[in-house]
Amino acid sequence: MDKQRVSEWKTIRIRQELVAAAKRTLKEGRYRSLSEFVSEALRLRLDELKQGQKTAEKHADYPVIRERLLHNSNHVWVMVTPEGNVRVGLSGHAQRRLKGIAGIQTHAVGYETKKGEPFGVVETWMFMFDLYSPVSGRITKINRLLQDDPSIINSDPYETGWIVEIKPNNVITLEAELRELMRLPEYEMWASKQGPPRILSL
Repeated sequence: MDKQRVSEWKTIRIRQELVAAAKRTLKEGRYRSLSEFVSEALRLRLDELKQGQKTAEKHADYPVIRERLLHNSNHVWVMVTPEGNVRVGLSGHAQRRLKGIAGIQTHAVGYETKKGEPFGVVETWMFMFDLYSPVSGRITKINRLLQDDPSIINSDPYETGWIVEIKPNNVITLEAELRELMRLPEYEMWASKQGPPRILSL
């Protein structure tokens, strides 16, 4: 059987399955007519395509975001915001190894953190992972979305999954601290040679 006949046979079979599904649906009384069934099916498909387009556009933005990221050796990333604050999150490398994030705890807004000191912890159902501050300054924002759904970090660590924002003590100190961090290519090469992130059993 040649490819064309196989393709035609598949098309006929799919059409038959669709007709059978439509008849079953009409018998169940979920739709008043075949045209209503088809309209609903088309609407759902269009919604799926739109959602897929939004997802694709969102992921297309990632390279731009990732170019601005710096990382410390504790798998925390930073990105300077237009306001001059430092947004902080957990790296993609770490979140993949901390599947099933169940909670995020951080110090409160106003807390003065120092570079290299813990400012929070990530909890899974089995482990805890300390978050070490990549810069010195005062916590000015906490991502409240993570309180309701901490798993956002697993699905979107670089955008909606940020953890805190820190206002640096001063520009000179910030510039010196940022110079000690790794850009993304350097971090990924370094992380690939390391073992799993250091975790603590609950």
